[in-house]
Amino acid sequence: MSTMVGIDIGGTFTDLTAYDPVSGDLTFGKTTTTARPDEGAVSGLQQLIADGVDIRRATVLKHGTTVVINSILERRGAKTALITTEGFRDTLEIGRGSRPESFNLFYRRLAPLVPRDLRFEIRERLSARGEVIKPLDRAALPRLAKLITQAGIEAVAICFLHAYRNPDHELEVAAYIAKHTGCFVTCSHELSREFREFERTSTAVVNAFVGPRTSTYVSRFRDGVNKAGFSGRLLLMGSNGGVLTDAEAIKRPVLLIESGPVGGAAGAAELGKALDMPNVIAFDMGGTTAKAVMIENGEAAVTPVYYAAGYNRGYPVQAAVLDIVEVGAGGGSIAAVNEMGALVVGPRSAGGVPGPVCYGTGGEEPTITDANLILGRLHPDRFLNGEIKLDKPAAEKALQRLATRLKEPLHRVAAGIIHLATLTMASAVKMTTVERGYDPRDFAMIAYGGAGPLHAADIARELGIRTVIVPNHPGHFCAYGMLYADLKYDVVQTMAVGLEELEAVEAEKQFLDLEERGRASLREIKVNLTSVVISRFADMRYRGQEHTLKIRLPDKMSLVSQSDMRAAFESEYTKRYGHSSHKVPIDLVNLRVVVTGVADKPVINDLHKDTAAAEPEIRDVNFDGRNFVPCAIWQRDKLGAAVRIDGPAIIEESASTTVVGPNDWATIDRLGNIRITVGGDQ
Repeated sequence: MSTMVGIDIGGTFTDLTAYDPVSGDLTFGKTTTTARPDEGAVSGLQQLIADGVDIRRATVLKHGTTVVINSILERRGAKTALITTEGFRDTLEIGRGSRPESFNLFYRRLAPLVPRDLRFEIRERLSARGEVIKPLDRAALPRLAKLITQAGIEAVAICFLHAYRNPDHELEVAAYIAKHTGCFVTCSHELSREFREFERTSTAVVNAFVGPRTSTYVSRFRDGVNKAGFSGRLLLMGSNGGVLTDAEAIKRPVLLIESGPVGGAAGAAELGKALDMPNVIAFDMGGTTAKAVMIENGEAAVTPVYYAAGYNRGYPVQAAVLDIVEVGAGGGSIAAVNEMGALVVGPRSAGGVPGPVCYGTGGEEPTITDANLILGRLHPDRFLNGEIKLDKPAAEKALQRLATRLKEPLHRVAAGIIHLATLTMASAVKMTTVERGYDPRDFAMIAYGGAGPLHAADIARELGIRTVIVPNHPGHFCAYGMLYADLKYDVVQTMAVGLEELEAVEAEKQFLDLEERGRASLREIKVNLTSVVISRFADMRYRGQEHTLKIRLPDKMSLVSQSDMRAAFESEYTKRYGHSSHKVPIDLVNLRVVVTGVADKPVINDLHKDTAAAEPEIRDVNFDGRNFVPCAIWQRDKLGAAVRIDGPAIIEESASTTVVGPNDWATIDRLGNIRITVGGDQ
């Protein structure tokens, strides 16, 4: 096992972690995210090298990126065309016909990524079983290639009806178009082997739209780290919680759509196992957004359909993605007065540039970070280990303008900003738990990111969560968590059969085919693995319903009966919706296999420090917007195991700050984590 490196590029900062398995040393770096994110990553690598890390010995570099989701949100992708079955060019606009905002008279979905004049039809047709009903019109291909070339198209998505059953027509057209146009070409069956034509078409279009830009980014990133001395295997964080090779990421970039946040979820799941806490909520708050992921029995929740730019207006992507709920509340989120004269916080963000007012880099509107500074929760000379000096008078001046408009005292407005941000972030946790049929009080919260520990106890209190864990180096936790990510392939095939008609032998055959496809993908990567784990699932629903629930199955179909499968489905349905029916027939829609190649991981060691701790300093901090109270200020690197800290208290470290409220208390556990008991007896 050789040195491993993780690089997480966020909206504000780029975090790096290097792990040396021989010495057990962890080295961390942090740089500002630049307009060209790969340049910031290379700068961070050079920082690690200056700190003594021998990048030449690193065999694996894992990287999380937001380039795909940003390309979609900013609509800065390739000029894309769609080739589809005759009669289906309007699928992107027809969609599902749903109206999520029923009473919004001005509701509009986002415009399709491919305009109608660049959607081309071709004569061909397959049945739902994959049988050819109309042969492919090969004579139309030369004219199609000419139209694509004349239109200056950069990327082409191909989606034919029922190609998930039989991809022959897609493959033939893709080969011709690639040869005669030189475009980036993607086929729907390469991304999804499930039915639902709208979702498959949208997925193929999104993949094509982001393909060229992602290819350029990955190639540039790879060249940059190679020049810095890295010559090992580059792996990118996949949205399903695993990792992809750079070649896979270039071919199927849509699988990176939530690449950025998954490192933290992987680290939180591993930390939960080490602490014997299999059920946790991973909460990450950075400079731009806050994110929440539910982890049950050591596994992060995964959704089969993700909506880029949100469910109400966005683009569906039919691929396994961690069930991440993201809200516009980060350290750089801007506080303002809306048209109704009320205080609002986010989703607009100052990001890293110009940043909060207190950074002194051109920001003029007050942010959550400015509010924390004014209330005394942040020290102006210790932010990021003193690398950034915070300008408190400038923050007060900016926030005073807002307070004057609201006709409220300065500190009350600052506390109001924190409270509104708390409510927004608590809603993210509710969406990933309560709306999925879970009670957040049954979970502990693992809080990380540069701003997560500042607000975690307040959010937990809002939700009734009693335990908050702040891991070591929370400001670098996403990059650190990447080191725990395995290679993971989600392989799916639509089956569409009534449960009463299910033939176990046929289902077992299809499961084995799916497993082999996943194993073949692992073999192509040629990375040393400690083991391979296979998990089987079935997507099931009551007959007549549209949406399915994912039900875990045993390793062999011979070990489960139809009645067992029905009982498992009804149990999950009751958990999700509060009721179920023993009479309605059940359909089995998809077979799903997750093939996980378990890779080497860092060892989580116990903390070897005595219980003695240096005396804290005291400074006044405002917790309620009214009064400043004396608060103990501790330095985390001076705290030993089992030390108890009564609130109110603040624990400072190089890249983050933890707040322990007046009615809370904290201790340092055996692994060095800060464990906060929210509302505990003093």
